[in-house]
Amino acid sequence: MIRCKGDSCPCPVKRQVKKMYESFKRLSNAVRNALCYSTNLLYERLDEALQQGTKVRIETNNDSFAGVPIHLDWEFVELLALSTSEEEEEEEEELEDKDKSYRRTTWLVRLSTIEAVAYFNENWSKERFENLLAEEKPDSQ
Repeated sequence: MIRCKGDSCPCPVKRQVKKMYESFKRLSNAVRNALCYSTNLLYERLDEALQQGTKVRIETNNDSFAGVPIHLDWEFVELLALSTSEEEEEEEEELEDKDKSYRRTTWLVRLSTIEAVAYFNENWSKERFENLLAEEKPDSQ
């Protein structure tokens, strides 16, 4: 019986098995990525917000989070939220804008816990919005 000498073994069967294992690993990662990335509407919307730097609001079973996505992978989304410090809210009313204090919060949310995502598609001025409503009125009559 021939014994293999570790990773440097000249045994063709062991090399072939190792190649097959590496190929299988790459294929399973590719399939997982394809399922998670390209066919998942939730992932697509979060990726769009990440690329555009737009704010999203995420609802889970027990909580809600709002912020701008700064990282996204197949398991998590990371949201950055900027807000004023709650302890100084009363003082802030008296202070000028330049003296206000701000707080940075980063949320790491598991994609599998997300039940809903709200995201901005388009912003309109009051004028533009009224024009859009006016355009719809003749069609609905």
